[in-house]
Amino acid sequence: MKNLLPKSNKELKTIKENWDGNPLLNNGKQYCNLDGASERSFKEVLKWQTSKKPLKILKKGQKSPLDVVCDKAFLDKKTDGFTWLGHASYVIDIEGKRLVIDPVLFNVSIVKRFTQLPCQANEIEDVDYILLSHNHRDHIDEKSIKLLCKLNPKAVILTSLCTSKQLLKWGIKNQIIEAGWYQEFNLENELKISYLPAKHWTRRYLTDTNVSLWGSFMIESKNTESCIYFGADSGYGVHFKEIGSLFPNITFAMLGIGAYEPTWFMHTSHTGPGDALKAFKDLNAKTLVPMHYGTFDLSDEPVYYPEQILKELTQNEPNEIVKYLKIGEKNLLK
Repeated sequence: MKNLLPKSNKELKTIKENWDGNPLLNNGKQYCNLDGASERSFKEVLKWQTSKKPLKILKKGQKSPLDVVCDKAFLDKKTDGFTWLGHASYVIDIEGKRLVIDPVLFNVSIVKRFTQLPCQANEIEDVDYILLSHNHRDHIDEKSIKLLCKLNPKAVILTSLCTSKQLLKWGIKNQIIEAGWYQEFNLENELKISYLPAKHWTRRYLTDTNVSLWGSFMIESKNTESCIYFGADSGYGVHFKEIGSLFPNITFAMLGIGAYEPTWFMHTSHTGPGDALKAFKDLNAKTLVPMHYGTFDLSDEPVYYPEQILKELTQNEPNEIVKYLKIGEKNLLK
């Protein structure tokens, strides 16, 4: 039977030898992971919601551990660096280009922010590329995308296979380029951006499970040593070692450490502190940049808990292997 979903973008370069494109399930109607499903059944969701939550008591009066720098210096595009906006949202200035990754500039539906933005949302301008990893509401936010595209009509959206359908429904007019795993976007400048696997899933409504692809990004500078891996949402999986083999000089690995409790339920979708450390070592990256915590309360652990646990796990490691970011502070690239 003919596949209903595309396995790759035929116009893009595939960077992995003998890669035949993304694997599909259900007669070509759904994407899948390299090593097992991430999505959970209704029965499992019900079990989670009705089970005891021993960490709930720690949420009383919880506060984010993240500091916010609001001097707007990061908006200077002339200086190469990356700036965390909270959760999994970043502004990256590199090789004269500005990238915005998974911009969520407001609340996520009824889930309110624990951290403010370091600037007004309408001040994020002069954007060249908007990178969208996958179609979950805490990574592709309608209000944020509409605002950024209005402010930056020439910005090119780089995303995954079949995600453009959602953006077009919102009336987005920006150019959109979709990629499958292990594909490099055609940028024709001093940047190389590749779309790579993650162990995750997608769903925005009740009937669209895994009809669009999920993944991660590698951002490379052709003129400097900067090589940034944005891990997006992912459980621990075989793809980390594969990516580390393909890209042996990763300088920064941005990996999620939050939304991981209870681990029996969440570990196939999100890396907690322990799994993030394993993934970091598989990638053989120089510096771990923890993210996906402190801004939204999305699971059983308090918003401060992932950072606390990661610090305990790395207390005997060299201090420089983990870079804890302040929101709004620009981290310079050499």
